[in-house]
Amino acid sequence: MPMRPLHWSKVPDAKVAGTLWLEDAMEESKAAVDAADLEAIFGLAETRGRSATKDVERERSGSVEGKAKTKKEQVQLVDNKRSNNISIALARIRLSDEQMRAAVVDPVSHPLTPEQVSAILPALPTAEELEMVKEYTGDVDSLGRVEKFFLVLSDVERLGPRLQALQATQQFAPQWESLADEFKTVLIAVDQVRSSEALKAILRQVLRLGNYLNGTSARGGAYGFKLADLSKLVNVKSADSKTTLLHYLARLLTEGGSLIDDVKSELNALPEAKDIPLSEKRGELAKLSSQVALAKQQLEIGVKEADAMTPLLTEFCEGAQKQLDELKADAGAAEEALKKLALWTAEKPSATVEDLFRPLAEFVKAIEKAAQDNAREAEAEKRRLGHRQRGQGAARDAGGRLCKGSHLVWPRRHGRRGWRARRQARGRPALCAQARPSRASGELMAECRRLGAGALGELPRDAQHDVLWPREA
Repeated sequence: MPMRPLHWSKVPDAKVAGTLWLEDAMEESKAAVDAADLEAIFGLAETRGRSATKDVERERSGSVEGKAKTKKEQVQLVDNKRSNNISIALARIRLSDEQMRAAVVDPVSHPLTPEQVSAILPALPTAEELEMVKEYTGDVDSLGRVEKFFLVLSDVERLGPRLQALQATQQFAPQWESLADEFKTVLIAVDQVRSSEALKAILRQVLRLGNYLNGTSARGGAYGFKLADLSKLVNVKSADSKTTLLHYLARLLTEGGSLIDDVKSELNALPEAKDIPLSEKRGELAKLSSQVALAKQQLEIGVKEADAMTPLLTEFCEGAQKQLDELKADAGAAEEALKKLALWTAEKPSATVEDLFRPLAEFVKAIEKAAQDNAREAEAEKRRLGHRQRGQGAARDAGGRLCKGSHLVWPRRHGRRGWRARRQARGRPALCAQARPSRASGELMAECRRLGAGALGELPRDAQHDVLWPREA
């Protein structure tokens, strides 16, 4: 009867020696098994998998035909999870084991791409795994895919360091170029901040506004402020909460010239420089330096052993060391310039790129947006003024009376200090105007009561006109 399988990880045959599994106490025959009870609980019905049942019966039977159809079992020495990961990596490389060995031994005649080297490095066998495959004395054809790969590379000297040195020759140039550009960007940004006249003018204006607002309080009379305080300008609201100190500053700068455009142009390196952490770049530089040192070490060993990699490493080390020295000088110059900038802006000497450049970059972006907001608001106010003027012209005729089709509304925002004429017609835009009645409010209300109305709107339109603008006798 077919049984429900137990999915476990078998101990490889080559690893059983010297373990508890070969001790007498672990003899399988000493364990009692009730076959009937076991089959009753874990047996699979015939209808639940006929093909699987037949396969199991053929495997259990000792027939020659069943043994011939049974696949030959492979010997697995490597952990199952690691074996799967290495198999995936080898499949991506698309090279045979012999081709990979030839490329590792002589990368000049058999070059590997940077992607292939990066894929091979994690798949290299450890010292324990190399020892395991070397001690294997069984049939080599029975080994799994990964074990065969390890066996092919087992006689290559300095396998890991060789590939690491090869990787260093491939990755040094792009990494060096990237770091050099970033250090140069930081130096340019420092120079821009130090030399920007527009920035000085804007900071001076902010200082003036802040001291005026703070007056004689403890915060007033300041000689300067922290760069991070620039982000607080937008939090200072006007008395009517319709604008902010940032928008007010933008209006002053716009009226005073083109300072906003000038500071954006003069500090164009800040958006990129603010995202370059020099501490992390120092770590990348140290890693690059260690790779060059490893290549030098392998070169010294290769010269003694007439290694095929010697010409490649010789050419690389000669140029890499000079470039590395230049990069270290640039890194030192960037750090020193940043420290001087921190002192110049009254920040702490240990201030980072983010502490110095990010507040300025975000302020330039915010002040530009505030100027755009002001321009939109000014344009909207101009349109509103035009509508109001057109409404005033449409609400009166040449004789000073309200046009036909208009009625008066008591405006809430003006209280009892004025009237608004609103022309309302279906399909037409409403035209508003501030009507100036010729009689005082008390006289208007008295006249309405005399005519039997509690409000002006209750009177006929002609009567409304007569109340507002009495006809001459």
